[in-house]
Amino acid sequence: MTNEIYLLTGGEATRLKPLSEGIPKALLTIQGEKIIDLIIAKFLKIGDFHFNLICSIKHKKYWEEYAQNSNIDVNIIFETEKLDTAGYIIKHLNDFPESFYCMNGDLLLDVNLEEFILHATSISNSMIASIEVEDPSRFGVLQVDENFNILQFIEKPKDKTYGNKISLGLYHLRKSNLQDIAYNLEIPCSFERRVFPELSKNKLLSTFTVSGHMIDVGTLKSYIKAHISTEQENWISESSDVHPSAVIENTVILDNAIIEKNVEIKNSIIGPKTRIKESSVIKEEIVRDLTQ
Repeated sequence: MTNEIYLLTGGEATRLKPLSEGIPKALLTIQGEKIIDLIIAKFLKIGDFHFNLICSIKHKKYWEEYAQNSNIDVNIIFETEKLDTAGYIIKHLNDFPESFYCMNGDLLLDVNLEEFILHATSISNSMIASIEVEDPSRFGVLQVDENFNILQFIEKPKDKTYGNKISLGLYHLRKSNLQDIAYNLEIPCSFERRVFPELSKNKLLSTFTVSGHMIDVGTLKSYIKAHISTEQENWISESSDVHPSAVIENTVILDNAIIEKNVEIKNSIIGPKTRIKESSVIKEEIVRDLTQ
């Protein structure tokens, strides 16, 4: 049986501008691979999935081009209005299968997905994948009971009184559960603020805590981190031309960039087809030539 998964790909990486100017976040690249392709590859390694991408109509050209060139069968769904994270699903709930997966389309996961899927399909509740963090005060925490049913959501707690489990942005949803609460939802509709609290209140939501880690590549720091391993100081595309005299540190240089002599770049991202002129100094910046 093919599992249906709906990837929420309407987001824009506003904190990565100008690199992300006009481009949906999920089509940005990590080490030369599109984020959406890295997500799809991860799921195809463990099972048979059909991918549905819920996209913004403003990115129609990009997504149609992606679907045309992809070697994976993807179904592109366009939102013609802003519906928030859950709005499209709640609005068209009758068209959805009895159970399906849903995930934020901008996350890089290195977790035990197979175990999450096994647990999610073995219970009648909808399920959120969670991960444990050292400092829960920066997040919204899932308070759970002894059976891992979610009791409530605690926004940025001061300590670990309510535990340290946070949502991973990956869900297994049951249509019958959503139908039970749909009468109490209005569109636009958020998973985090409306759907999940309602499911929890009605004892229809559980969690499974995965091991591993995830990266949301939406900031300068996290985008660089996604490229650079502990063995590397930088990630430089093979198609870019970097002068030997340039000093490059903790930096990502994308396709066909040109770095002239005596340039110093630290903690930065250089966009594709961007020329950095002789003796320039760039620190903690994102630079992209938008005329290319």
